Amino acid sequence: MGPGLPPALVLVVLSTGLAVATESLSNPSYKPPSVARANTRNVYYLAEEKIELDCIAEGSPEPIYRWFKNGVQLNLSTPENKARMTLQSNVGTLVIDQARTTDEGTYQCVAENNFGKSLSIKRNVQLARMDPFPTTVIQTKRALLGRSEILTCTPPNSIPKAKISWIIVSEGDMDYRDEDSDEGFNFVNLDNRITMDWKGNLYITNVKQEDGQDGDKYVCMANNKIVRSFNQGEDKILEPFGNPGEKEPADEPVSLLWHSDLKVLGLVGKTAKFKCIFAGNPQAKIVWRRKGKELNSRMKQSKDIFDFEIKRVKYEDAGEYVCEGSNSAHDKVIRKTFVLTVEARPKWVVEPKDLIKGVEENAEFSCEAKGSPEPTVQWYINGNQIELEPDNPRRKLVGNKLIFTNLSKTDSDVIQCNATNKNGFIWADFFLHVLAIPANVDREPLPRLKVAEGQTITLTCQSSGKPKPTVVWFKGTQPLTGDRHVVQDNGDLLIKNVNHKDTGNYKCYARNRFGKDEANGTLTVRKKTKIDSVPLDLELIYGNEATFTCGAITDPLETLEYIWLRDGVRIEEDDPRVSINDGTLTIIDINSKDTANYTCMASNGLDNATATAKLQVKAPPDPPYNVSLRHCYANDALLKWQFDKNQENFSPLQGFIVEYNTSFNPDNWVTGARPSADSREAKIKLSLWVRYNFRVKAINEIGVGKPSAINPSECKTPQGQPDRHPRKVQTVGDKTNFLVVEWETMPQIEHNAPDFFYNISVREKDGNAVMNLVETDFTVGRKEIFINKTYKPYYIIVRAQNIVGQPDNKAQEILGYSGEAAPTVVPSNFELDPDKNVTATSAGFRWDPVNTSTEFMQGEYKGYKIRYWKKDQKETTMHEVFIPDSVKEDSRRKRRQTADNKMRAEVRNLPSYAEIESDVVVVNNYFSSEGSNIVNFSTPEGVPSAVEYLDALYRGSTHFLLEWGEPKEPNGNVTGYKVGYKKIQGLEIGELEVSKTVTKRRVFLGNLTPDTAYRVYVWGLTQEGQGEEYYIDVRTAEHTSDLVRPIIDEVRAAATSVKVTWQIPDIEGRPVGALSFLQYRQLTKNDWESVPEEEHEDFWQEIEGLKEATPYQVRVVTKTGQFGTESYQEAASDPRTFTTTGVAAKKANVLSAGWFIGMMVAIAILLLILIIVCIIKRNRGDKYHVQEKERLRGSNPDDGQDHFNEYAKSDENGVGQSNSFENNPEKMPLEYDETDSMEDYGDVDPGKFNEDGSFIGQYGVQKSPEPANASAMSTLV
Repeated sequence: MGPGLPPALVLVVLSTGLAVATESLSNPSYKPPSVARANTRNVYYLAEEKIELDCIAEGSPEPIYRWFKNGVQLNLSTPENKARMTLQSNVGTLVIDQARTTDEGTYQCVAENNFGKSLSIKRNVQLARMDPFPTTVIQTKRALLGRSEILTCTPPNSIPKAKISWIIVSEGDMDYRDEDSDEGFNFVNLDNRITMDWKGNLYITNVKQEDGQDGDKYVCMANNKIVRSFNQGEDKILEPFGNPGEKEPADEPVSLLWHSDLKVLGLVGKTAKFKCIFAGNPQAKIVWRRKGKELNSRMKQSKDIFDFEIKRVKYEDAGEYVCEGSNSAHDKVIRKTFVLTVEARPKWVVEPKDLIKGVEENAEFSCEAKGSPEPTVQWYINGNQIELEPDNPRRKLVGNKLIFTNLSKTDSDVIQCNATNKNGFIWADFFLHVLAIPANVDREPLPRLKVAEGQTITLTCQSSGKPKPTVVWFKGTQPLTGDRHVVQDNGDLLIKNVNHKDTGNYKCYARNRFGKDEANGTLTVRKKTKIDSVPLDLELIYGNEATFTCGAITDPLETLEYIWLRDGVRIEEDDPRVSINDGTLTIIDINSKDTANYTCMASNGLDNATATAKLQVKAPPDPPYNVSLRHCYANDALLKWQFDKNQENFSPLQGFIVEYNTSFNPDNWVTGARPSADSREAKIKLSLWVRYNFRVKAINEIGVGKPSAINPSECKTPQGQPDRHPRKVQTVGDKTNFLVVEWETMPQIEHNAPDFFYNISVREKDGNAVMNLVETDFTVGRKEIFINKTYKPYYIIVRAQNIVGQPDNKAQEILGYSGEAAPTVVPSNFELDPDKNVTATSAGFRWDPVNTSTEFMQGEYKGYKIRYWKKDQKETTMHEVFIPDSVKEDSRRKRRQTADNKMRAEVRNLPSYAEIESDVVVVNNYFSSEGSNIVNFSTPEGVPSAVEYLDALYRGSTHFLLEWGEPKEPNGNVTGYKVGYKKIQGLEIGELEVSKTVTKRRVFLGNLTPDTAYRVYVWGLTQEGQGEEYYIDVRTAEHTSDLVRPIIDEVRAAATSVKVTWQIPDIEGRPVGALSFLQYRQLTKNDWESVPEEEHEDFWQEIEGLKEATPYQVRVVTKTGQFGTESYQEAASDPRTFTTTGVAAKKANVLSAGWFIGMMVAIAILLLILIIVCIIKRNRGDKYHVQEKERLRGSNPDDGQDHFNEYAKSDENGVGQSNSFENNPEKMPLEYDETDSMEDYGDVDPGKFNEDGSFIGQYGVQKSPEPANASAMSTLV
């Protein structure tokens, strides 16, 4: 060992004479050895077990490994070592079998090849062991309740250090668990009353009765996990006792039992620990603080309050820390001050790294470390102190840097550096490898590189060689120099701001003293991509649609692609609200989360251009956050929350809504407070015996935002008596012989405690007996008490009560009555009032009054009811008109008692034009008497009620097609309808314009203004005049929109006419024409003929004067405006083809005649005989030259087809033949499509149309009758 070695590391002094093979230095695969860093510095082992010390090194040639123990090389060849010590194959890991005590020591591995020696870190190898506890007798200690007690423990010697804990052991517990596990032990629970010092002693700071553990022993236990042993000793029994006559232990001022060292050394990045153990009764309160500064998040007091830790210590943590102990028994406060000094183990500022250099180059290693105290640095070469190495004129040590100049191959070495202070050391092992290698281009330029102008690009020419090659670039034959062309340190060429002139062939040359190499590639420069139409910033209200539009230009030889980004992240179209169409981005139904910066990126694959627009979505505010409950008292709670400006969503904040729910109704959120916009807290009134949760919503001009998260801690209020008694106590007389008491029920939130019920007290007005009843169902607010008395007075009290009691305030007593019954008197002499005329809607009546005393009314007299109904329709049309005891002047029902002692009343709103029956009854609160005699009379004709509905079937730009229902009540014979309208301009409604009077319930309303709102009215009419109005608001369509095309529904053709019905689809925003008409033409002609134009109140028309059995086309044309003006528009339906009837029908009749069918049957029989004869002759050998004849006629009999039909004659029109167009759709010419003709349906009866042209009923497919053998006939003729 050389002098001056640091105590932390013992280095092996090795010979400096190295055999260097000169020819190997030029082989780049060779390199000096390098030992991988060990994972652990301390290794513990058990006797007779295996020790494994890893040592793995890289290097070429393969390194040779040697081990040193305590600085002396291990000779693995000796008989003693050879039997137990081996090196693993291909690595230097040392394996020691059947380890002994003598194997303890400091081990170090050396890996060596021709280029140097690499050293591992030193590792301490120790035999793990733990001594037993000394044998002691069980110690019994008596402890006064409320005082402190210390149970001492002297831990045994242990390597590594044992973990100390205390357990409770019962008398019968002898053997313990698996020695590898601590499961099953009854450990003493350490808390804020019981703790341990760092030596293992147990402190009970405030003795309680349960600390006696029922006589079980306290046992100190040591655990060494390496030896897998739990040693126990120093058993103690604790017997708590109290002073005679004391119910509770006496108060004890706080005292300090133990503290850790007052001077604490903390290492940077590690944990510093402090501890104070205080005793007292009541239990001591311990507070930790820092003098002159606040504690930060890394400084925390433990849960058991005795310990204080500073994690990840920093230099600025140095200072004084104080523990304070106090309790309520005395004002005395005990303090202990600790001084923390912070130092640091050595740490690399710049850690040395391996270097591979070329000859004649320079090399520099830095061994710079920091620490406290300042570390000292020692350099080694191949394990020898650098001071002991031979002088090298090309090597010098400057400060903490080792510098080599003008390197030669002999300078290849392994170098070590050690930085040490009193707190530790760090060790680095690295090499210098000097090579001589010819220049070589390792990464050539791309053969063809295409870029966009304006970019800064790199052409690769990364080269290798030792010494480092010099690289030169050419474009064509021109060497590249200047500001825009920069050759990088690795040989690449950097070209700044490329343009079209840079297009061309580029070549690079790499050269050093041992050789040269070259490579080339082509560069093409395209035009730059530019944004020529930037998206615009948007500020929209949520729920709307946001559209950004972006346009760009690029080189015409490249393809442009658009990408959209949201706050820098690409937008994918997996969101159904988002659609991207090249340069257009659309987001529908926007919300506050869509507020962002949206970037359009146009790219051609070579470069890109971007433009950004901002979307600000005005929306209800975002939810407040950090909702917390500051206090929860019996009657109120204080809630706090946070809300930031950026959560307003671009609309000024107006305030907050604080809501709560309760355990009784968790789904119902109730508003508890409405704080102002500048508030961040609110006080909410509470009820007793309720569990509350709270949440907060924010409000702005747009609306109410979503609620916050529910406060994490529930608010639970205590029990108490109810705050009040039930309200609205009353009696209800709807049940005879019962006293029915009703009250307003009290919700659970007002119960204030469990076992809530209602207490009902009842006492007859003239009696003293009190009846008490209970209702335990809080949802019930009615009590029915059998009395068997009609309409008698009672005093009633309803009280609220729970397990705690009744409210402090007194319940109110009310006077009520038992149930009523039907009056026993009936009005008489009911008749029409001769002084009143019967009108269409009113009539006067009179009758004799009844005795209204309580005895006869069996309740409280309220008045009379006149009942009326349409004759023979009493069950469905009866109405009742109440005639009260006292009538207001403006009442529609007037009653009076006249001098003739008659009751008189007038009833209005009677049905007009009806046979009516009526009677009168007298009533109390709940019941009516029997009816009086019935009066019959008739009302004259009146005006109609409003129609049932009014609808605009179609809307044009200048017209509506209106339809409405009949009046709900005709009130006579409806003679017609009046239609009118008013123009709506903003909030103003114009003057009424009466359009026309009609008798049917559909009308065309024209001459209107495009894109204008109208209020359209309809009135029914009778001989008596105009009825009630019915109106709708409807808007004409825009003139700019295309007309809706009609669709033909049905075409029914007759011999010389056709009836066509159609419909016009209802397409939102599209107008329909004002006039519709039919156009038609024969299929052989090009020009269309028109029928007269009509306002299409009905969607059908008839065309007459057609030719029989002739194919036609028909279409529906709709138009609006005057031809030749800008307002003129026209739209036509798709044409439909049909054929008129006539000749085809006659042919069908011939084919169905009986004589014709008989003739066809006879011909078929003759043909069958002829076929049989032919077959017989063929079988006898005669040939029938049909095939030859067929060939002479131009047909091929061998094509496998049936040609019988080719000989069929066709009639003039091709109707009724098996191969006609009608029966063979595949041969039908497209322009002769007869699939919709009336002939196909076989129903040409015009009598099946109504007067208005609509069809009387559904039609079916009814083919003209054909003979079954029509095909055969066609073949034979």
